[in-house]
Amino acid sequence: MRRLFVVVTVIASACGSVAMAQCPPTGGSSCKYDYYRNKMWPAPFTAADTNSVVAIFEQQRTNGWRLHNTLSSSMFDSTTNCLTEAGRAHVKWIVTQAPQNRRVVFVLQDANQQLTATRVESTQLAISELVPVGPLPQIYLTDREPFGSSGVYQTAIHRAMANSVPSPRLTSSSGSGSGTGGGSGAATP
Repeated sequence: MRRLFVVVTVIASACGSVAMAQCPPTGGSSCKYDYYRNKMWPAPFTAADTNSVVAIFEQQRTNGWRLHNTLSSSMFDSTTNCLTEAGRAHVKWIVTQAPQNRRVVFVLQDANQQLTATRVESTQLAISELVPVGPLPQIYLTDREPFGSSGVYQTAIHRAMANSVPSPRLTSSSGSGSGTGGGSGAATP
């Protein structure tokens, strides 16, 4: 037992001298810093963790607004490259209804630079008609096309679906009894 005590004491003193060797002999400010940092452990790092998580959601929100405020090729006339009525309505909503920090218009970039320039010019003209005085919302080019399709296409699909619905009709029931019990309740055509 005494031998075990001596071995433990020697090991403890060796570990203590190693631990003391890590602290500087003058003041030990590094050890105090490490001690308090370890003592306060999760608190100094929670803000950085929270910011890293929140930053992802902010980026997703920004990307969503970017797609929402994008004028795709369906918002421009295919022959003149001027805004259609739907495009003008969308620009009007962006300029007048969107939150102040989200009043930015994105124009979908085309392979033809002249076509893109004509679309931007048409968009600038529509914005200047809506905001005659003051700073105008910025217009940026983007290569990300928003999801969706033109209103003409959606109207054609809706009308075709409405025309294909059969007209409602009642089925006749067979009179095989007094109408009480026994049957499955299903009507026969």
